[in-house]
Amino acid sequence: MSIVETLGVLAHRGGLVVERPELSVGIVRAVCRPSGLELELLARRPLDRRSASQRQADIRAGRDGPTMAPRRLLPPFDEGIDLRVGWLDGKGRARWEFGSLSSSSGDHSQGTRGPSLRTVLHFPPLFDHVSVVLAWPEIGFPETIVDLSLPDRVTVGRDTVSIWEAPLNVERAEGSLNHRTDTLPFEDLPIEAGRIVAMPQVVNRGQNAAVVLTRLTAVGKILSMEILSVADGERADALSANAFPPAAWRGQGAAVAVVHDRDAVWVEPYEGSSQGGGHAFRSQDEYIVSRPDSGALTLMVAWPAAGLADVRVVVPLSQD
Repeated sequence: MSIVETLGVLAHRGGLVVERPELSVGIVRAVCRPSGLELELLARRPLDRRSASQRQADIRAGRDGPTMAPRRLLPPFDEGIDLRVGWLDGKGRARWEFGSLSSSSGDHSQGTRGPSLRTVLHFPPLFDHVSVVLAWPEIGFPETIVDLSLPDRVTVGRDTVSIWEAPLNVERAEGSLNHRTDTLPFEDLPIEAGRIVAMPQVVNRGQNAAVVLTRLTAVGKILSMEILSVADGERADALSANAFPPAAWRGQGAAVAVVHDRDAVWVEPYEGSSQGGGHAFRSQDEYIVSRPDSGALTLMVAWPAAGLADVRVVVPLSQD
């Protein structure tokens, strides 16, 4: 069973774990499964307000460039060019892992925040505790160890469940709502500094398709929401046929609306990716929505192309 088809156990509620002048690092998501620990990190470098000519002048004068940080756990030479991530084994040795780059954005001198690097790592099965090692010597960031508490083996084995068998607490959507489309203005939301306020859960499901809320992160009055849409069989083949070229991938997954009073406000994803083939289709989309004043987020979720009609689901929000 693949990782994307199981709900694991939330291992960390997110937030910054490193704050240094040259780099900050936050946990976007951490999920434990019997097959391994999935860790998503976002690292951000500071803004540099110097103009291009100023930077060139500093380089020529030898005033630009950080002092290389020493290597203690990293080997003398490696193939890395950015943030390296690993974990310490029982003997204190660093086991470095290659993450899959999710996104890289930003500029040293433009915008309101510095350039960021977002990566997803898959560690082996780890329980109770893990010491995560971070290193980026080229920018002067020293090797740093972050200790994280993890769920125990029994809890992970008991609570990891297939998305096809997980509890589904939804009800038929009301037909008398006022429907409209809206989206919050896109901003480089610092999700690495936010807190996860809901457990991963299935929010719609049929015989061969399912929609999963994989992450809901609060950053002040804004929520960053990640939705995974999964389909198998003939419907997956049809979806995959429409998901090429890559520019058409976005928006192939489920549609999501935020319900407030008598209004259903359908929101557009600000970022998304899809892949299909071999009788399987997967779409992952991220949304920005306003955080409700109440203690719950009410959603309407539909995926007509996969045969899933509108359902209404209430997602309780924990205090962050």
